Amino acid sequence: MSSSQVNLQSCLIPLEEIIRATKDFSREELIGRGGFGMVYKGQLSELWQNRTVAIKRLDHAGYQGESEFINELQMVSRLHHENIISFVGYCNDDNEMIIVHDYATNGSLDYHLQDPDKRRGIKWTQRLRICLGAARGLDYLHSGLEEHSRVIHRDVKSANILLDENFVAKICDFGLSKVGPTNLPNTQLYTKVAGTTFYLDPRYRESGILTKESDVYSFGVVMFEMLSGMLVYLPRSIEDENAESLMNFVRRYEQNDENKLIDNDIRDQIDTGSFNTFKEIAYRCVSFNFKDRPMMGTIVEKIEEALNIQENVDNVDALIECVRKDIGFSHGKPVAAFTIYKCLIHLKYLEAERTSVFDRLIHIFNSAIEDEYNTTHMAYWLSNTSTLLFLIQKSLKFDSASPPTSQLRRAMGFPSSVSDLNEVVQQVEAKQLTLHFKRQLTECVEKMYGMIRDNLKNKVGLLLALCIQANFIQASFVQPTSVPSSLQESVKFKVPQRLFILGGFERNHWHGIVGHLTTFLNTLKENYVPPTIVKKIFAQTFSYINVQLFNSLLLNRDCCTSNNGKYVKAGLAKLELWCLQAKEKYAGSAWDKLKHIREASDLLAVYENNPVLIFIYPTLSKEQVNRIQIHICDMRLETRLNAEILALSSHLHLPHLVSGEAEDSYIEDISVLLEDNSSKRFCVDDLFASLQVKDFANIKPAGELAKYKSFDFLYK
Repeated sequence: MSSSQVNLQSCLIPLEEIIRATKDFSREELIGRGGFGMVYKGQLSELWQNRTVAIKRLDHAGYQGESEFINELQMVSRLHHENIISFVGYCNDDNEMIIVHDYATNGSLDYHLQDPDKRRGIKWTQRLRICLGAARGLDYLHSGLEEHSRVIHRDVKSANILLDENFVAKICDFGLSKVGPTNLPNTQLYTKVAGTTFYLDPRYRESGILTKESDVYSFGVVMFEMLSGMLVYLPRSIEDENAESLMNFVRRYEQNDENKLIDNDIRDQIDTGSFNTFKEIAYRCVSFNFKDRPMMGTIVEKIEEALNIQENVDNVDALIECVRKDIGFSHGKPVAAFTIYKCLIHLKYLEAERTSVFDRLIHIFNSAIEDEYNTTHMAYWLSNTSTLLFLIQKSLKFDSASPPTSQLRRAMGFPSSVSDLNEVVQQVEAKQLTLHFKRQLTECVEKMYGMIRDNLKNKVGLLLALCIQANFIQASFVQPTSVPSSLQESVKFKVPQRLFILGGFERNHWHGIVGHLTTFLNTLKENYVPPTIVKKIFAQTFSYINVQLFNSLLLNRDCCTSNNGKYVKAGLAKLELWCLQAKEKYAGSAWDKLKHIREASDLLAVYENNPVLIFIYPTLSKEQVNRIQIHICDMRLETRLNAEILALSSHLHLPHLVSGEAEDSYIEDISVLLEDNSSKRFCVDDLFASLQVKDFANIKPAGELAKYKSFDFLYK
């Protein structure tokens, strides 16, 4: 370093300015003391931009003197790095030797480690950032400030690592530092041993040979201080151990029980991968064999790796905390799904070989599945999981040998141009872990879909059973008033009164069915469940209605009457009106699913006046039509259920009236019955084909993550 590089004369600060800034070195302004002397806080005048500074005043009675003052002055005046404390000026007047540098708002690192409350406030992630900053500062010193020189600090310790207002680490105190050549593989200087005892490299202490690896050892001690929360020079106990110095524990636990070294205040925060990476490089730093110690550049890389691992965990924690809540919708799309997707892409989780985020997301989704009867909650998560599945599917790279044509891209829902596509989704080479997550996510979508559909079918099914029962009762008691009044009381005693009070009662069942359909549709729409899923839910529900009503005709001849045909047609008319109001976007093919019962009810309604059918029913098989005709004929010949039989029966027992099953309703050939296929799972390929990437162009991610700096990418 040539002295011409810095004009020290321009950095001279008059003693009068120093005295004014420190209030004549008032004890009130004293903020610390070290080997150099006292350190005061002060504020310079306007001539020096009113800067708040730290003022180091040489103690002539201390063990550092003029040579150390000149050495540090020449050193710090040439150092310019984010992690080196900034030099402001100096004073060498009237036997006062003073160095002025920027004031570090949060003091020295040891100040925080020795105070339990302050130490507890520094989370593991922040400790890693502090270590990384200090390591970068030392790497700057070791890697050569100029072509032929490097600085060996010689007094690396937590007291010489300052923290600014943002807890950025700043290396300070260069009074003992030495400059050596960088053009040699190993810079070795033979010097008088100096430094702080507990941080000293054992090899340097014994031989007097100073190398950059001596700084590495001292920094390793600081790393263990950060991990354990113990200052190396303050004996403390770990668990049931006797009070000892930190390095004794470090040596004892090197082969096992390394977890004991973790500060209890951060034990629940620290990720295993982050801990292992940090611990391994720290142990290499304090190796007795200096050749095993890593370069500062390697240490920087390893701490960065540990920090990245930990930040990923912290990011997952913040993301999970955010998406657990109902954070609503933006432009008709679920915010949680879009936020999750953007994080998976930006933080490269879709390309990761291992990550906990997938398991934790699936846990949230499965928790929603456990609340199976809460349709609103289930619909919210069905909307989010299906959207997330769609976005991930669109992000998977195509086979480069056969890229999709523009026509195929449009058919699959992609924007017309690649640039438009990249604004929303990013193409990635998915790893096996991502494909497994996609399979799990698909299962969640299918389960949620099935549960919502089954909830609707169950609610509709209860009323549908009452409709079928009412049909049967109405067919059996066409004219209940024909029963002699003297017998009505006994009949009412044996058969529930509702069998005789049908005036409009059965119509309420159809209103109830329509009410459930409307409620479910509104819930799905309010939660922006993709229309293709909504259509499938109602198509399968209507298919279920079709099967239940139609098979009841084939199983119960008492339902095969003209009145019942008209009754069913009236109910179907309500369902048709519902489909018209829901529109094709949500009702889809639901009305078409009722074609069997629609044709059967038409047949019943007209058969009484047209015994010789001239109508063609294309949906019904010949066997099904024949079966209905046989039932109709049987009903015309039936005379068992009339007033005379009721009068002769003193113990009325008609269980089939309640159950809806006729005693002779057994059908030998069950092939005429419809098969209930309304429980098939949802095919996610339909989802992929129906949504469009461009629909997500204006979605805004969750604002709850804006308070985390690591999520700034979401809002750019």
